Amino acid sequence: MSASGRGAVLDQGSGPPLLVFHGWNGSSHNVLRWLPALTPHFRVIVPDLPGCAGAPTLSERHTAEAYARWAEQIADRLGLGEYVAAGLCSGTAIAIAVAQRSPVRVRGLLLHTPFLRPSLIRPIVRLQLRALVSPAGALFGALSRNTTLATLHRRVFANANDVEADQLAHDQADLLQADPGAARELAADLLRVDRTAALRGWRGPVAALLAHEDAFVDAPGTAALLNGIVPNARIEMIVGGHGWTPAYVAAQHDALARLAPLLRADVASP
Repeated sequence: MSASGRGAVLDQGSGPPLLVFHGWNGSSHNVLRWLPALTPHFRVIVPDLPGCAGAPTLSERHTAEAYARWAEQIADRLGLGEYVAAGLCSGTAIAIAVAQRSPVRVRGLLLHTPFLRPSLIRPIVRLQLRALVSPAGALFGALSRNTTLATLHRRVFANANDVEADQLAHDQADLLQADPGAARELAADLLRVDRTAALRGWRGPVAALLAHEDAFVDAPGTAALLNGIVPNARIEMIVGGHGWTPAYVAAQHDALARLAPLLRADVASP
């Protein structure tokens, strides 16, 4: 881990840079289990996003576009030239925004559980996000800091019954450090913005990974939409949900290992 000036940055592996944006209210810990599949192919860089994991918040609303502007500064500070942008869940919205802003610099996209369109977010998750951005959403800060309530919340909304205890504990620790205001602003952006227009104009390679019964997005619907707007997209659909069981992690590793070489071929090594 190193410091970016705005939070911690996980930086491992060698080869062309892969800049990864973690999930909502998470941290670089979200993608540690990606590393064995990706570090043989890439220098994997995962910054803790502003408003997450104790990192300072942005000076503007926390939208995917705002995070993309911040990411460009991180890429400059790290001396990155061309790179692949990647994301997990809400982080995919940031990766798409970065690619749209810097189509020459961003040479490929790796999207894990992509949030492409509000209507493809599972209804129960949309309900959760709408509640969060409503006036009652101010209670989220108190909820996130109550371990019993937060764990119950994750069991209802996030396949937590399928998550190993150590992962669940770390997710809870991340939640304790997340800024509630930043979380609400990003939730509002996820509910408002359709990302498909940005992808329609994208000419670089796209690789996506989806779990068939994911708790956050309609995986079959997302895959069909992605195939329609990016005909050359490579999509890996794995069995199971969004949980982090050993079987899920193994399937995820195999899928990422198949996708990585396809993306590496299109980005220059530093």
